Amino acid sequence: MMPGGRRGVARTLAFLLLFFTPACSAHQPAAPRTGADAPMALGVAPSTPPAPRRHQAEGDEADDGDGISTPMAPHSARSAAKGTPIQRGRATYYADKFNGRRTASGERYNPRALTAAHRTLPFGALVDVVRRDGRRVRVRINDRGPFKRGRIIDLSRKAAERIGLIEDGITQVTLELIWKPARGPR
Repeated sequence: MMPGGRRGVARTLAFLLLFFTPACSAHQPAAPRTGADAPMALGVAPSTPPAPRRHQAEGDEADDGDGISTPMAPHSARSAAKGTPIQRGRATYYADKFNGRRTASGERYNPRALTAAHRTLPFGALVDVVRRDGRRVRVRINDRGPFKRGRIIDLSRKAAERIGLIEDGITQVTLELIWKPARGPR
């Protein structure tokens, strides 16, 4: 075999593959768009302007009047009035001394936000916490814990107030999963 023979064969194969294989679908021109999201063609504007698009990553938030956002599930999960029951156990709430400290997700704990800590649910998951008497609150998971036996969730102060947990300190609840983010690459 001549010196450089393999290199020459490799170059020839690369040339043949590059120029004589069908084009990849990623390099094909896109089909023309029609409807409201089509670009203006020849200076003619569509009959109705397209609605502005909003990024919908983890769900909307609604302001409940006091400037604090309430987590809401994305449109795909809003049709269900109740979520899937996933766990039963005791709920507690964060002590005031944790105000401003970083949670496991990197956010700072805000006692006026509707957030909670759970051992295994992914950050950003939305959960309804339901007491036996029917009072419920929807919270977003942003921390890990509680790590005491028999306890399944730690609520922020505002979430605890919504279900009357402040007076009791600890109560039996059922967790209903409303929405959980898709696992992304890490």
